[in-house]
Amino acid sequence: MKYLYYKASRKYAEGLLDRRSCLMILLAEAKLSNRIAVIPKFQLGSQHNNGETLESYLIDTYFNIDKIEVEYILEENFLEIGKDIEFNAILNIEDRPFDYDSIQTLVVRNLRDDNFWNLRKIYKVFSLAKLYHGVGVKFVVPLVAVPQHIRDIGDQILNSLEKPIIGVHLRRGDRLNIKLNDSMDEETMVRKLSRFNYNSAFYCTNDKGYKINNSKFYASTNFKVLLSEIKDNYLLFVIEMYIVDNCDISVRTFNDSSPFYNIDNKEDKNYSICNYSMHGSNNSFMNIPKEFVKCNYENYDKDKRKSFVKGRPIIPRLINAVRRRLKQV
Repeated sequence: MKYLYYKASRKYAEGLLDRRSCLMILLAEAKLSNRIAVIPKFQLGSQHNNGETLESYLIDTYFNIDKIEVEYILEENFLEIGKDIEFNAILNIEDRPFDYDSIQTLVVRNLRDDNFWNLRKIYKVFSLAKLYHGVGVKFVVPLVAVPQHIRDIGDQILNSLEKPIIGVHLRRGDRLNIKLNDSMDEETMVRKLSRFNYNSAFYCTNDKGYKINNSKFYASTNFKVLLSEIKDNYLLFVIEMYIVDNCDISVRTFNDSSPFYNIDNKEDKNYSICNYSMHGSNNSFMNIPKEFVKCNYENYDKDKRKSFVKGRPIIPRLINAVRRRLKQV
């Protein structure tokens, strides 16, 4: 058996989407090199979890990777195996490609941190990883799937709402500009949603002060009894994402905010508030459409990007950089 181990000296405490995307990079390279991925624990940042940092392997707690079909072993279970591997059977590398036909039993990427986005030279890996991950990359159905314990809770909420149901995810607090923030106020959202025929709506957001006061609208606060045992805010988040994914209509903030989980219903039922990527969200030059934007799934075979993020126009980026510089003076 052959193994691939990303051994990082430092762990970043970031959000679940960021950590999931980094895990997908490791899994993609393990798949391409026909190796068993050694899964490290990731830190989930306190900024999204009421001030408490979490450590997790992510798999099975927040999603499963059965559809990706990559063999893996958890880091804690690999440590004893690693001790028995002879020195000359280990290939130690840093940020560079390696021969996927290499005979070494173990390939170790010795990295300064677990921000695997920094591995800019492994383009084939990125190309595959972004199809595994989906969210914030391309509008595709990701291959990560929902664990049963999340499905059970999400289905209880979905079954309690009157169909047809609209699911709405509003990303607030970060990755916003003034125009986008204003486009999500209560009155504007209710007006835009009036174009659809629906009997109930489930909305979720990272803004605790946000509320839609309408009898058709429900949030996680309406299901306190069902969700009372959940103290992990990341777990609450993925339950909400499952619900939005499986509504009759799904509305998300950015046009590359694809479903969080792999879903069977691949109909074009998806819309976004703005017509640009979350990676270009600080671009104050972008106007917000007056109505929701239809989001159509991209073809898996038409993958022309070499990295996760599309290049942004240079002039707006320069102007924003100057503005930030002036604020610091």
